[in-house]
Amino acid sequence: MSKIEAEITEVGIDAVWAQWSTLGAGTLQKRGTVSSIIDPEGLLLLSLYLIPEERRLRDLVQWWAEAGSELLSLQRTKTLLDSFPPEVNEYVKTYSRWATEAGDKRWRKYAEEGREQVDRERKGPESPKLDSPSSLLFRLRAGFGVGAKADVLAYLLGIEEQAVATKEAVRAISYSRATVQGALEDLSRAGFIEQKSDYPREYFAPFDRWKPFVLGDDRPNNLCPRWRHWGKVYAFLARSRRWIDEAENQSEYVKSTRARDVFEDFRTTFESNRIQVPSPETYPGPEYADGFARTVARVAEWTKEYV
Repeated sequence: MSKIEAEITEVGIDAVWAQWSTLGAGTLQKRGTVSSIIDPEGLLLLSLYLIPEERRLRDLVQWWAEAGSELLSLQRTKTLLDSFPPEVNEYVKTYSRWATEAGDKRWRKYAEEGREQVDRERKGPESPKLDSPSSLLFRLRAGFGVGAKADVLAYLLGIEEQAVATKEAVRAISYSRATVQGALEDLSRAGFIEQKSDYPREYFAPFDRWKPFVLGDDRPNNLCPRWRHWGKVYAFLARSRRWIDEAENQSEYVKSTRARDVFEDFRTTFESNRIQVPSPETYPGPEYADGFARTVARVAEWTKEYV
């Protein structure tokens, strides 16, 4: 188990490090390139979770609180937070204090009180870099405002003109059904996306219409960066580390039972990302602990390949 935990930690740190570097954080050397659309809230929450393992992530998160916090969705952060281990709630309080002190008053009610603020040298530029195709969601939020319209448009662009119903869009961007449906209708009315059918009502984004904005001259083969549901994938990596920590003193039955619970929480994430993982149904009773370990290893491998 310790080997798997070390692999999850390394994969997670490398993924968020590469994404922060894409956004211009500090002078850090990239650990690989970023080929998919960055999930702002997923990046924040996994980075906060991994700070005890990689202290330099603290500097990057604090830089973001000062330079880019207004591009985060507080609502979506709260929604995704429910999928992460409970200790991340405390880390979000710390981030909320940094963001509030930097002037983003939306975070005030969640800010941690009573701890002295330590001044640290800024680790990045005054503003984040948003010119990479992988920064598409940030740019759309900068232009449309933070909310479901920017997010659902980024999602539709990132699935290469596939038509989806409201249910799939809700699962992808983690806003309420009513909010997402309203955003889809407004974007369709404005001509930014198109409605393909009425029953069920499905929408898609004509990529040729958006290609110059999304790609510029920086993307080979005219391919849009893909939407990879990173918020939930990152939550799964964090929950898996917690499962490994707790499993050390548990029976095989308890380990397998809790592993099944975690799997069910993220089953749709594996399906949406087409990650082939072992099914719990093929493992009787307490034997699923090994199957879940294989699932964790597969998701870690997939993360390295597609980040």
